[in-house]
Amino acid sequence: MYAITGFCGITRNTNPMWFRIHNGTNTAEEFAKDIETAIMMKFLLPGDILVLDNAPDHVGKENKVLEDWLWERFAIMILWLPTRAPEFNPIELVWNTMLQRMQAIPLHVLKSANTDCVTYAAAMVLEK
Repeated sequence: MYAITGFCGITRNTNPMWFRIHNGTNTAEEFAKDIETAIMMKFLLPGDILVLDNAPDHVGKENKVLEDWLWERFAIMILWLPTRAPEFNPIELVWNTMLQRMQAIPLHVLKSANTDCVTYAAAMVLEK
C-alpha cells in the first residue's frame, strides 16, 4: 500500500501540481515533511494561501503549530475549511478521483518514472 500527498496550485508562476508518493499511509509527520519539501522546491511561495480541510494529517501532532510557523517563517497563509465540507473546495473531488485511479498503478511503476513521475502518473490517470 502507498499514499499520495499532493498540492494543487492556481498560478502562472509554478507547476500547477506537486505530489509525493510514498509507502504506508499519510500522517501528520509525513504531511509536515511534504510542506517543507514543497517550500524548498519553491512550489509554495511567500504570499500563497494554502487551503486545508481538517483531516487528521493536516492538524495532528506538530501540525497544531503549522499555521503560525508557515506565516511567521514563509508568509504563507492557511485557510481552514469547515469539517466535512468538500463542496467548499472542489479540488477535493478531483483528488478523490485521481487517487482512486492512481492506486490502480503499481508503486514500482510510478517509482520507475523517477523525475517524470508526475507527468507519467498524470498521463496514466488521464488515459482511464
